[in-house]
Amino acid sequence: MKRILSLVLVFAMLTLVAGCSCSEKKSEQETSTVAWKKGESLFGSKLREYATACQRNDKKGIKTKQKLSTGFGEVAKEKNLPKRIGYTFSDLNRDGTEELLVSLIDMKDKLNNYVIAVYQYTGDGIKRVLEGWSRNTYYLMKDKLILNEASGGADDAEIAKLHMRENAFEYVSTLSMKYGKGDKINYLYAEVGKPENTKQFQVSEKQWQKICRSWEDQVDVNNVKLIKDFK
Repeated sequence: MKRILSLVLVFAMLTLVAGCSCSEKKSEQETSTVAWKKGESLFGSKLREYATACQRNDKKGIKTKQKLSTGFGEVAKEKNLPKRIGYTFSDLNRDGTEELLVSLIDMKDKLNNYVIAVYQYTGDGIKRVLEGWSRNTYYLMKDKLILNEASGGADDAEIAKLHMRENAFEYVSTLSMKYGKGDKINYLYAEVGKPENTKQFQVSEKQWQKICRSWEDQVDVNNVKLIKDFK
């Protein structure tokens, strides 16, 4: 009898845990839905600008794309553009209001899903606070940081983690690759601040690549919708 009562108690506890888990998932989904609706309401005019521009390949349409974002202008003539431009929302500066991130999408490779523009909603309206293009790419990370990969030419490259403070982005840590004498490559790492303002430490190529991979693994390409589907 005691054994039966124990089994009944265990079953009841498992049922309770499962119920709590389902409730938590439902709550998360409802919160996400509310956030999307709020974001689409705040940034509706900007999303419509992108959606309209995606459909136009004439001279006026190309100029509109270039004006919206340098990265958008780079792919302005692509015929399948409506299937390549997506958007998501994230509270990057943690002020309670999410920012709009417009991205170039490539489902085969998440590191080709880079952000071409970030918009912030303020009392003065919608403002673009960041823009990316093929040689200066930005990615949303899972911890609401931004990963930036930039190339200054054949002899200079930098990867950095950025965080948004109010309406500007600041460096958290950086990886730099620079050529020295005799074409020797120097691999550098800085914990906080821009390379010119913070002491850099030389690391091995293996260490550099390990840090780089760990950052790239944190890139978040989930929860992105196509702008062409915005209504």
